Amino acid sequence: MKLIRKATAQSVYRLRQLERDVRELERYATLSAAEMREVLNRRLWDQMQYFGNRADALPEWKAAARIQDPEELREVWHQLPILTKQDLQSRFDPKKMQAQFNLQGICASTGGSTGEPVHFFHDQAMMRHKAAARIFCRKQFGWRPGMPIVCIWGSERDVGHSQTLKGRLTSFVQNVHIVDGYHLDEKTVQRVREQIRRHAPVALYGFTTMLEYVAREMLAAGENYVGQVAAAWNGGEMLYPEQSRIFQRVFGVPILNFYGGRELSSMAYQAEHGGPMRLVRPNLFLEIVDEAGQPVEPGTPGRLICTNTINRGTPFLRFDIGDLGMSTTQDQDESGIHSLTALHGRSAGIIHLSNGKTINNLYWNHLFKDYENVRQFQVAIIDGQELEIRLCGEPLTAEAEEKLKQVIRKFVDPLPFHICWVEKIKRTKQGKLVQVVRESRDAGVIHAA
Repeated sequence: MKLIRKATAQSVYRLRQLERDVRELERYATLSAAEMREVLNRRLWDQMQYFGNRADALPEWKAAARIQDPEELREVWHQLPILTKQDLQSRFDPKKMQAQFNLQGICASTGGSTGEPVHFFHDQAMMRHKAAARIFCRKQFGWRPGMPIVCIWGSERDVGHSQTLKGRLTSFVQNVHIVDGYHLDEKTVQRVREQIRRHAPVALYGFTTMLEYVAREMLAAGENYVGQVAAAWNGGEMLYPEQSRIFQRVFGVPILNFYGGRELSSMAYQAEHGGPMRLVRPNLFLEIVDEAGQPVEPGTPGRLICTNTINRGTPFLRFDIGDLGMSTTQDQDESGIHSLTALHGRSAGIIHLSNGKTINNLYWNHLFKDYENVRQFQVAIIDGQELEIRLCGEPLTAEAEEKLKQVIRKFVDPLPFHICWVEKIKRTKQGKLVQVVRESRDAGVIHAA
């Protein structure tokens, strides 16, 4: 069975179109800065020609679509409107776009890493390029086609669903072995042990705090898996040096940083420990701006403004993804920003509830992505003894809310909780919506969890 899964995964990678797209990304990395700029300019121009002439175009896009020189468009690109998650929610409904423009692809939703689930549409070209970009990044981490992957992640079962046949088939053909990680305990660690021993050498990836939790437990038990893990990378969260060091003591390799998201797929990868995060270009064009929307100086943290140059469904044109980051002079050239020095957002973490459960905060993101009525959410842990779940949007039907309560109750029982619908959820001074906070009812103290 082990050899069959490896051979199947290698065959899937060799599918002509997918391999071609991976090679396209590899070729782009060998170009000069001037050549890279030319390719990016053309891609931005192509996207503006399409979206600027679509019926739902913003007025500024219509004007920009009249520009015939890609370099001229690049020069005024920073003057175009910045799209927010609220813009996508209110102006670009994926189901309406699909029907209006006869789009072929899928409607999907983000997990809401900032507490704001976003629904979007990916066309077929985007779906293909997502798979290619994922393979490209994994190869930079040290993975090779056919190598077994042990993934410490959540699963659909964690949020009240059963895993689909399609999901199981996808995992099989990609040689991916998933270990549920939203609820972390000794069973989680034991499953990871079993998967590594059964399939070594493996690549290991998952949410950062889940990887750290497993590594700490194994380190405390005096275990060593050096030589059995060939590569490791994170996903969905920030990565801190101490987390990578602990992991390396147990597995012999560091965790490398992977930056991606459901709406834009793979965005940046770390090729070596301690190095910058290289953008997945030319699929992504990145700008870093201040609160006024103006470009920041190199070395200054700012808002990450992303443009996807592939998708023809949802218009990810100058899209504020909700994260903060920084790029130094060394990470930029005439083609634009090619690397990120650091990310300053997306730290999910884990929490220990008074009922003895350890929960990864991203459980809530993946729970609420299935409820289109929920535009924003926040989970408050009150004095460590109860949960207040704040939802912003159109209230659910009584039946749907009761179903939601049943899912939550099953997960947090016997910890008490209640759901309250609010008009607005308070943001941080930096404008971020923190999805899980700790609060003291008496002292009125609020901390991000």
